[in-house]
Amino acid sequence: MLKKLIHTFLNFLLPQKCLGCGKENEALCRECLAKIDMPSLPKEGEIFSAADYGDETAKKAIWMLKYRGAKNLAEPLAELLNTRCSTKLEIKNAGDWLVVPLPLSKERLRERGYNQAELIAGHLSQKIKIPVCADALVKIKNTPAQVSIKNRKERLNNLKGAFAIKNPETIFGKNIILIDDVSTTGATIREAKKTLKVGGAKKVIALVVARG
Repeated sequence: MLKKLIHTFLNFLLPQKCLGCGKENEALCRECLAKIDMPSLPKEGEIFSAADYGDETAKKAIWMLKYRGAKNLAEPLAELLNTRCSTKLEIKNAGDWLVVPLPLSKERLRERGYNQAELIAGHLSQKIKIPVCADALVKIKNTPAQVSIKNRKERLNNLKGAFAIKNPETIFGKNIILIDDVSTTGATIREAKKTLKVGGAKKVIALVVARG
């Protein structure tokens, strides 16, 4: 609660400026958003990415959203996903689709206070007119960050059984757009996709803000 009050107070005192160019009253302006580097692999399997994580603006925006409470950056990052990725999904009937954010464990959610993927998913949902279901998929294991594990086998074991379906009737027969902020090896996304498919989802396509 104290962190939230401090963050609100600072936002009141300090004018919002674009993360890229410093333009006032913009979290991340359209010009700077357009300049963010494309990933070397915009599509790998059924994972679409909008940016290269090596791009300094993208990296800083994601870091500030995740660790500094800059929730206002979720909307421009969702716009980046919308302009670079959502048009490739070939959605014919929006009623057959759901937007699902990659969940955090209860411990991580309690520590951070919010799920950055859920914030991005909420904004994207409004842009593409497809409902978001934030509680369809849950994380039942508080796993160490994948980036901290170097061994591939250990990475896979770290995620095994990490996710579960909370409301199977919600996703049954649906096409899922799975949302996350960053993908490195893609192992977390693949484990979540597997869980959704076993839970009855028809198709699962992942969109991530950055890959790298």
